Amino acid sequence: MTVSIIHVANKANVSRMTVTRVMRGEDTVSPETRDRVLHAMQELGYVPSPAARAMRSKDKLRSQTSLCFALIFGSDTQLADGFFCDIARGAEEQASKFGICPLQVHWQNTFEASWSRMQSVFAIKGLCGAVLMGQFREEEVRAILQHTEHVVIVDGPAPANLPVASVESENYGGCRLALEHLYEKGSRRVLVLAGPRDHYFSKAMVLAAESLRERFEVLEIIHTDYTCAAGSGIVHDLRGKGKRFNGIFGNDELAVGALRALSDLKVPVPGLIRVIGFDDIPHGEFTVPRLTSISVDKKQLGREAVTSLVEMTRGQMGVDQVKKVIRAKLVVREST
Repeated sequence: MTVSIIHVANKANVSRMTVTRVMRGEDTVSPETRDRVLHAMQELGYVPSPAARAMRSKDKLRSQTSLCFALIFGSDTQLADGFFCDIARGAEEQASKFGICPLQVHWQNTFEASWSRMQSVFAIKGLCGAVLMGQFREEEVRAILQHTEHVVIVDGPAPANLPVASVESENYGGCRLALEHLYEKGSRRVLVLAGPRDHYFSKAMVLAAESLRERFEVLEIIHTDYTCAAGSGIVHDLRGKGKRFNGIFGNDELAVGALRALSDLKVPVPGLIRVIGFDDIPHGEFTVPRLTSISVDKKQLGREAVTSLVEMTRGQMGVDQVKKVIRAKLVVREST
């Protein structure tokens, strides 16, 4: 027997219109009713017809049977898995509210290795656009635009001369906030652990540091990988060479590595050195001492990216109108 929307409505003891509203992701349905309808669909094995949903809908997103989008992770996101996983969770949550589905795919280290996979994704009918997470080269974004006109870059630099929307963290402002906090706590000899020179967040760290350089007696910037091992190794190396700092700033991974090295070397934190991170990843609350960090609502980044994509698909907003910045805030813990 073919299961229809009528069977679902009868099973859930609701009207056909209520089932339709649940499938559309409308927020007029109570959570209890939504759960009952979804359970009925699951028990009966009901699969909505995209074509039928499109015919019933006045929503441009639906009328084009746009039921999915590409969620593409840049190759640099592997350096900060926890950060970008939270962004992806926010994107998933928002996509569910709109009744659309993200198709996750990871960009490889080379264009050639990535493009065959991208072509398979963009060949899927009902794709309404793409959300790009992390850093992409201009030629990569340009190639993606050849296959979909709706592109949102989240927490990465958007090429100025291409028609793409962006949702960004307040990286520069957040980095200044971190360094100003160290200064206010009395640190005057500060080590900045930045990432690779060509990475957008590393550039923001350097710009923020240079803008405040005159306040500090020493402000040393070292470029490395965004890993705990790198942070630990650099601190061990510099302490072994006799260099002394009373403040360290890096992303959370680097900061956690620095804390471990200082613990190994029996250097009291924050007694002799204050350490601050950026990202506010979960395990920062479990370091000893607990890590002070700059926090950006990562799930909100994902939610805003999906909302922007939907608004562009519906024609509610043009690409030139979509540039959102999620503000950074200081979370003070024990390491400063």
